[in-house]
Amino acid sequence: MAEIMANPSGSQRVFAQQLPRGVQFFASVVYALGQITLGLLLHPYQTMQSLVRDRVFIWMAFLPTVVFVLAKILWIFLIVPLVQFVFSCQAVTFWGCELIPFFANWLVLFCLFWQILLGYLLLRFWLVFGQGF
Repeated sequence: MAEIMANPSGSQRVFAQQLPRGVQFFASVVYALGQITLGLLLHPYQTMQSLVRDRVFIWMAFLPTVVFVLAKILWIFLIVPLVQFVFSCQAVTFWGCELIPFFANWLVLFCLFWQILLGYLLLRFWLVFGQGF
């Protein structure tokens, strides 16, 4: 901590040098995957174009499928039982239990449309950049 206080202009570099090499690599990979995920969600056209051009993280074009599977597992084994336990969905007075199927259907449609969009962009840029199948 004293090194960071002594060097306020290069504090990030000093902090990074204190971490072990494996932790630095893991943090870098997690950061890159997070940035690509956010890019695919907010700016799919630009992000998919750079993914296809660089071909390093091309497998992330199937991210919506992975998100859907993980969200479905969490939904089935954690969220629905927790909501049903806390709010006692056997009683018909709580309207939140009626929203569970709505949110489940919304999640399915969102991931499906997102995957279709990314699949289309993957095919489009793959053919445009002349890499072919």
